[in-house]
Amino acid sequence: MKAAIIANGVIADYAATRRKLRDADYLIACDGGLRHFPLLGLSPHCLIGDFDSAPAPLLAEYQSRGIPVIPFPPEKDETDLALAVAHALSAHPESITILGALGGRMDHTLANFHVLAQTGNVPTEIWDENTRIQLLRPGAAVPLHREGYATLSLIPLTSQVAGITTQGLKYPLHNETLRAGETRGVSNVFATQTAAVCIQSGLLLAIMA
Repeated sequence: MKAAIIANGVIADYAATRRKLRDADYLIACDGGLRHFPLLGLSPHCLIGDFDSAPAPLLAEYQSRGIPVIPFPPEKDETDLALAVAHALSAHPESITILGALGGRMDHTLANFHVLAQTGNVPTEIWDENTRIQLLRPGAAVPLHREGYATLSLIPLTSQVAGITTQGLKYPLHNETLRAGETRGVSNVFATQTAAVCIQSGLLLAIMA
């Protein structure tokens, strides 16, 4: 089962987003992300959040259709997206795609990157029409496909990421370290259609744009 979460950020190209969702089996509306569904021509399988930003008439409409609602109080420790990801993980998906998670409030955008850290070994990406973001963990090399993206930036999510080795990039790294506060990993370039990145410790964001 492939899960997709639609959050309350910016979606500029609904046609491209609809194509991205073509293979999704389980659609989760994350709070105000509910507003995107009529424009996508889709219906969510469940609604989750504190619903402080969800349009009330639309929320009532989906409730009237019998779509499950998982409510949370506004005063809570987790963001709505973190709760939506936890719910998706409880269904044991083979992958999770998060859309509508970029743009809008910068604090939420930054927090959304950190939400990737809760997904464990489930392949998860944040996606919009121009950007794809994955979190790389220690272990085997992860293939990253060019797919029309111009650049690949490697940004540490932890204080440092050690033992980085890349293949298929114009500016290779060989068992090297990237540290928070440095910009060395920004705007690398694909030398082949598929690159690969392997790390030994830490958490590394791979941002294709």
